[in-house]
Amino acid sequence: MGQPTTRLQVSGYRFMLRRMEHALVRADVRMLDDPLRAQSLALTAGAVLAAVAVAGCAVLALLRPAGRLDSAQIVMERESGALYVRIDDTWHPTPNLASARLAARTAADPQPVSATALADAERGPMVGIPGAPGSIGRALPPGQSTWTLCDGTTTTLWVGEPVAGDRLGDRRDDPDAVLVRSAGGHGTYLLHDGARAAVDLRDTAVVRALRLENVEPQSVSDAVLEAIPESPPLTPPGIPAAGTPGPAPLSRIPVGTVVRLARASAAGGEVGPESGTESDYFVVLADGVQRVGRITADLIRFTTAQPHREIATVAAEVIAAVPAVDHLRVATFPDRIETRSAPVLCVQWDGADGSPRTSLLLRDSAPDGARVVLAQADGSGPAVDAVGMPGGRYAFVRATGLTGDGGIAGSLFLLTDSGVVFGVHDEEAAQWLGLPADARPAPWPMLARLPRGPELGAQAASVSRDGAPPA
Repeated sequence: MGQPTTRLQVSGYRFMLRRMEHALVRADVRMLDDPLRAQSLALTAGAVLAAVAVAGCAVLALLRPAGRLDSAQIVMERESGALYVRIDDTWHPTPNLASARLAARTAADPQPVSATALADAERGPMVGIPGAPGSIGRALPPGQSTWTLCDGTTTTLWVGEPVAGDRLGDRRDDPDAVLVRSAGGHGTYLLHDGARAAVDLRDTAVVRALRLENVEPQSVSDAVLEAIPESPPLTPPGIPAAGTPGPAPLSRIPVGTVVRLARASAAGGEVGPESGTESDYFVVLADGVQRVGRITADLIRFTTAQPHREIATVAAEVIAAVPAVDHLRVATFPDRIETRSAPVLCVQWDGADGSPRTSLLLRDSAPDGARVVLAQADGSGPAVDAVGMPGGRYAFVRATGLTGDGGIAGSLFLLTDSGVVFGVHDEEAAQWLGLPADARPAPWPMLARLPRGPELGAQAASVSRDGAPPA
């Protein structure tokens, strides 16, 4: 059995081969130097460097392809960033991405190409919509469809996440209310139950019934007021046939009289007004009785003659024997209120689930967050001063009323993170722009207060221009 070859033997064998090669090539067996080895090393190093260069070019071609005009609809010149759109076989410069997509009728992204690739292409005049969005980001997530308009020292619209605050009047049993005056001089309102009701502070009966004698109205921007649903004014209801005998068995009580229902106590007796508990109030009408709240009862008592100074208490069986009617339009009147105020008042609208809800928020300070100050900002004036929206996002919406009416046939709009609203011509235009298939509802009174950009449509984007129109 032979012994294994050692490393020294292998090295000596290789040296002998190099010496024989040296003798054959150079006719010299002394091998004082070894230029053949240097040539071999140089060849190997060159091959490795060439392979690395080829691999780098391949990676660069993947990351930054030169692009081919024959397969692209929208291209961007890499050196200058200029956009071009192909219409038939002609390349037209276009001012923004929205115009390029609409003119090409495709939601494709621009393909980067070199200036050399465009040098020999046939070119035409500029097409597009000046002022259209230069880029289109990503849509707001489905859960971020809340619109909040806050009024303090400035008026800011927040779109996306709900704004935190002390929620006011979104429950029927919430007595909190805010007395406000339009900053534009368009009246005084009581904000309650997520709505606004006009109040005439010159009417003593209204002031006393609402207990507003020492309450100073808070000034609020008209933009905020218009974003709150309006309910009927808080005025004393008219009582037909007031003063005539009431229906049997209340014939001894005149029409227009407010009565109180006697409640049964736990001991089996009746609870009167002196107990301090809440009472049920009714007003006697010509053909029955109507249940009313405490404030409505006071409004009637202050404006319609009553037979007694105090409210009479009537037994439950008597009330049950009289028909219940609903002739007086006072269903939206609050039962009771406690007026409040705060440095910042917000109205929040959420229509994510198809059932729009309006809430009123009170805050000690303006919400924190990034926002864009608009050129139309006027401080305490009627305009919206800023828009807060996540950067790189947009909202594709369909205008609707505050209560959700008109949402199916409402106009389409695109709100970008710049705070500008663009009308979208139709659903086809929305598809070509790369917008979602379904537009979310948005309150028109808030949209109407934002700066308006040009309408986005394929026909407008295909108009040729030899230059930009004057500002």
